[in-house]
Amino acid sequence: MRDIVTLSFCLQPADRRGSASSMKQLDSRLTPPGVIDQADMYTYVLSIFELSSVKMDYKFIVAVLIEYIRSLNQLRIPIMYVLYEQLIKTLVGNKCFYQLHQFLQYHVLSDSKQLACLLLSIEGDYPPAYQLALDMLKRLQTADAEIIDILLNKGQLLQALRFARNIGKEDSISARQFLEAAAGAQDNMLFYTVFKFFEDRNMKLRRRPEFAQGEHCEQYVKHFYSLFSELGNSQRLL
Repeated sequence: MRDIVTLSFCLQPADRRGSASSMKQLDSRLTPPGVIDQADMYTYVLSIFELSSVKMDYKFIVAVLIEYIRSLNQLRIPIMYVLYEQLIKTLVGNKCFYQLHQFLQYHVLSDSKQLACLLLSIEGDYPPAYQLALDMLKRLQTADAEIIDILLNKGQLLQALRFARNIGKEDSISARQFLEAAAGAQDNMLFYTVFKFFEDRNMKLRRRPEFAQGEHCEQYVKHFYSLFSELGNSQRLL
């Protein structure tokens, strides 16, 4: 079934003649309902808010978008991402961050990876959007790899390791990916902690601390021993 909102109306030819009673006898199949889907609604109605040279009250724009989204939700019709994007850009552009936070907190906007990525993109304007995006991805339960990548890109390696361990995926994450990020952080104790985490994993999986050849971690093993050849047993951070 198409994701449609149906507006019932009848189009009658201008030159049609006949009594009211004869008009009622016409087969209703000759006057099908008109159909306006979300793409049409956005293209011919909602996009005008963005393209119009006349500045419109943003409160009116938000009210229209929210009412349309509410009606789609009520009819259980999946909502196109572009509608959420327009709403969020309108709110952010007018610094309505509290209202945006409320919409997200009370799930007026449905969770999706696309929406989470949009929230990440507005972190510079609204820092809490970063955590809102992570929470949304966690609720989806299908974005574990994306969450780990986001944490690594933010330099939050220990949080990424804890997250992987909490979801039971510490045995499948890439050692090279984490060691590369740790080496790039130029924090020797962080590198030590990450390296030892994967050494412990190697012991658990293969009963030996060495990395498998296919993991391509040779350069990081050399880096570790160049840093800690005389360190001994240091206390870990994790």
